[in-house]
Amino acid sequence: MSSYKGHTVFAVMLSFLMFYNPLAISLAILGANFPDFDHEFKQNQVLTILALGIITVCFLYFLNLPIYLGLILILLSLIFLFSSHRGFTHSIIGVLIQGVLIFLLIFCALDLAMSFNPQSNINIPINLLLAFILLAVLGIFFLNKKVAILNTVFIISSIFLLYFGVLPIFKLDIRMVVFSIYLGLFSHLILDSFTPSGIRIFSPFIKNEYHKKAGILIFALLLASYFILFSQYLPFYKFF
Repeated sequence: MSSYKGHTVFAVMLSFLMFYNPLAISLAILGANFPDFDHEFKQNQVLTILALGIITVCFLYFLNLPIYLGLILILLSLIFLFSSHRGFTHSIIGVLIQGVLIFLLIFCALDLAMSFNPQSNINIPINLLLAFILLAVLGIFFLNKKVAILNTVFIISSIFLLYFGVLPIFKLDIRMVVFSIYLGLFSHLILDSFTPSGIRIFSPFIKNEYHKKAGILIFALLLASYFILFSQYLPFYKFF
């Protein structure tokens, strides 16, 4: 199984164990595929994102709108351009920074879209509809083509399921959004820790490589964080 397939499948598996929320699963898929943008074969794609960021800054500046969205794209691309493979972007600090930037990217894009006061005539909240559309667009730029297509199909299916009332309409929970992003990012580190080269989780300060034990520890911390943040949604919560 190739790298992007393995990371995507693992993120989806973890998401299904923890959430029944299509938005959360899409965010986890996005996060799981981010760290490998430090690879050489992704350089052209990173340069495209850098160019898109510069164009976005110029476009928003011309319209007298906040340019944060473009700046975030530029910063993300620069991080990947100047990182060696499985270096900074595969470290604890690197993952934390990527998570913050992904969240800010989504937040700024939604805030910009909502500033135009869009109206929706369907029974789906406009912020949720925009979130799904945004994830589909981000998937085109940040995911492998096959994964992006599957992610888009999944998002479109989710919109129809919500429209016909098969899935309950849910509020955008910031805790869920942030945790889902980090679930994907840290799932990437967990899988890479089981490879022969391991991961440098304390890069750039410590260059030592860590393997399976580090991955198991990260997985345990993810589970602990999930139980702390979302224990009220678990079936056994009422017994405590």
